[in-house]
Amino acid sequence: MSYKLLKKETTTSFDKNGVDFIGYEKISDDISIVIEEVKRGHFEEFVHDKSTFTYLFLEGEGIFYLNDEEVKVKAGDVLSINPGTRIYFFGNLKQVLITTPAFNPKYERHIRNIEEKLSPYYKKED
Repeated sequence: MSYKLLKKETTTSFDKNGVDFIGYEKISDDISIVIEEVKRGHFEEFVHDKSTFTYLFLEGEGIFYLNDEEVKVKAGDVLSINPGTRIYFFGNLKQVLITTPAFNPKYERHIRNIEEKLSPYYKKED
């Protein structure tokens, strides 16, 4: 077959540390794709040791922290992050995440939880 079509009906949805994910089945061992919706941020600093993470920002704006360096992003930007980089972010974003090679959770390492109140997008509930 000369193509692979992934249907939205076959996706899985889940929440992880403040991010709502819509996950598609892996395209191949070389690439995987998820759609992420973020209201305030991803409240976990993590490292992935094998995959490059490439984000395409569809809506909103935010701040990524990559090895403690602040990187501001907005709709229309693309951000590519090399394996071995410490990552967490704040923002109100809709984004596509492409991982190459395809995401494998065994290569992801938790560094620390991030307090939600540190986010500039934090809104204290009354």
